[in-house]
Amino acid sequence: MRLRCLALVALGFLALFAAPASAQQMPANVLREWGLIGWWSLRCQQPVSSNNYYYGYVVGADGKVYHERDLGDPSRNDKSEVVSAQLLADGTLGISINFTSINQIRYVIFTKEPGRIRALYNRGPSGDLTVENGLFKHNGQQTPWQYKCREAS
Repeated sequence: MRLRCLALVALGFLALFAAPASAQQMPANVLREWGLIGWWSLRCQQPVSSNNYYYGYVVGADGKVYHERDLGDPSRNDKSEVVSAQLLADGTLGISINFTSINQIRYVIFTKEPGRIRALYNRGPSGDLTVENGLFKHNGQQTPWQYKCREAS
């Protein structure tokens, strides 16, 4: 009987602490903590155009995070949900984005320096890699730094 009481008390403590831990793992909280929320571009001093895209990580009214792409053409712009996010031990950020426009979830790892980010890794659902070790697989070039242009409103 005493062992059962101790087990119930222990279970109660776990339940008390489980909710805050799971809340911290919500993508919005992780992206805020890491500093990804906002709008990013290769050239913030230039307006959005077909040669200068802007990428936003925005928290919606529903509390979900969205990856918005402003491609300089409203008919091509899209919005995709960030379905998971985690801070990795080396200080990078891993996120999964559900790109409904291409019907796939992609996993991306970002690194950062003050005011800028770049992709180190980008994998599709079948394991196809477009970026590995910070290099594009199709040409071996380093992924470019994106700069934080403005905070998300």
